[in-house]
Amino acid sequence: MEMMKQRRKLASCEGVGGSGGNESGIDRFSDLPDQVAHHILSFLALPDLSRVCCVSKRCGQLCISAPSLNFDEFSSDSMSTCSEQLKLLTYLVRFLFRRGDNKIQSFRVRWEIHSMHVDATSCICDTLSIWIQNAVGCNVEVLDLKITSCNTKLVFFPSCVFLCAPLKSLVVDMNYTVLRTPSSAFSSNLKYLQLTNVYIEDEEFFKWISCSCKCIGDLSLSHVHGIENVTIFRSSLERFSLICGPLDHMCHLNISSEKLVDINLYWTFDSPSNKSLTIDAPNLKCFNWIGNLMKYPNLGKLECLETAALYLKPEVEDLNKVHEVLWSLRRAPGLLLNDVVIKASFMDGSVPASLYDTSSLCLVIESFVDELVPALVCVFRRTPNLSLLCIKSKPPHNPQSNTYGFNMEYWKLQDLAFTNQLNHVTIELCSGSNGIELAKYMLKYALNMQRMVVICLPIDLKKVTRKLKKIKMISNAVLVIQKKLKGKRLELSLCIVLFYVLQSLFF
Repeated sequence: MEMMKQRRKLASCEGVGGSGGNESGIDRFSDLPDQVAHHILSFLALPDLSRVCCVSKRCGQLCISAPSLNFDEFSSDSMSTCSEQLKLLTYLVRFLFRRGDNKIQSFRVRWEIHSMHVDATSCICDTLSIWIQNAVGCNVEVLDLKITSCNTKLVFFPSCVFLCAPLKSLVVDMNYTVLRTPSSAFSSNLKYLQLTNVYIEDEEFFKWISCSCKCIGDLSLSHVHGIENVTIFRSSLERFSLICGPLDHMCHLNISSEKLVDINLYWTFDSPSNKSLTIDAPNLKCFNWIGNLMKYPNLGKLECLETAALYLKPEVEDLNKVHEVLWSLRRAPGLLLNDVVIKASFMDGSVPASLYDTSSLCLVIESFVDELVPALVCVFRRTPNLSLLCIKSKPPHNPQSNTYGFNMEYWKLQDLAFTNQLNHVTIELCSGSNGIELAKYMLKYALNMQRMVVICLPIDLKKVTRKLKKIKMISNAVLVIQKKLKGKRLELSLCIVLFYVLQSLFF
């Protein structure tokens, strides 16, 4: 009798576990509250969600009413041709029709439109537009659209999206899509807006952002076409990013916000003559600028700046402008500079910016060529409070470049004050001895050095190890020598991330 009771108890536990039915005949997932079940289903793409629909009537109801829809991760067969896409669209339309007006909290679409048949492609575009309008009608809060089309015919983005009061986050990556300026009479609740590969009908669109998007805190623009001027005055804006290339034809950027704390610019162009940049962000903390330097940069007073990255390629006649930009960034405790900026800012005849507040410095250079060393000396003289130093280098473009002109005695004669504060150093070496001599100098005379990491080519490993081990005998620092993988180099974005990670670890 006791054995039978134990078996019944065990069978009951197994049923509740979800592999079978429990005593009431309801599976464990169906027994969950709607809110919990919907949260679990939100991690599923639509193909998986449709499979769950078939499990039971309760699961079907949960899937139909799920507030998060991910229209992506479709099989390659179902997306291979226009006809296959139309079949899939027919199913998705039926799915949305069954949903009715159930609230859509998050709607995500990833779709690549083929152009094998013009009629089919236009039909797909119309259907996608209906999807978007359907989501708006269901009071969507998060709308994420990435739709790629091979068709060169411009289509208009549904204007009803910008008139959706519950909408808080909007991501639009749709090439050959035109965005018209919404009505300024409507007050938007958008907090996050990301626009990529779209056409803006006129510059009034950004005036609408400034006037009607009173809650917007994050704005991202990437390869936005059709406009030359971007002017944004919105006090709520906290983060702004821009990716702009020569084909985007943007000329002037003017942005102002008292709450702005983070700006990321990747702006390249062919001619700087008609380009201008004006920033009014007194509380800015993080500023990254990669690309070309224009004729008229105006960064304003950045007294609260914490980290800044400056990776520019100015024209020869605009080198004096680099000094003005660096002067605006002089308050940043963390600073990243490339070799072009170093040469331009600390060339003969200029008055270098005083970088007394800089405690973390990352230098991205081509190599330790002789013509760069005097500029590096000037940088180190202007950073007497430096405690973290990271130098990223690579072999020079010109194999004939001289990289042997400066030994450790030269560095000793400079009597650099930053050696008194230096704690952590990461330095990447390439060809020549200039870099090795600098590493030897810091290892010997930076008395408070805690750790030095030296990265070199495999062919130079024995030589570098031999030279630095001799200095290490009189230093208390931990010395780590690593081989650089052949053919591998860090991208600039990774250098910036590494720089910030190191800074957060040590400071």
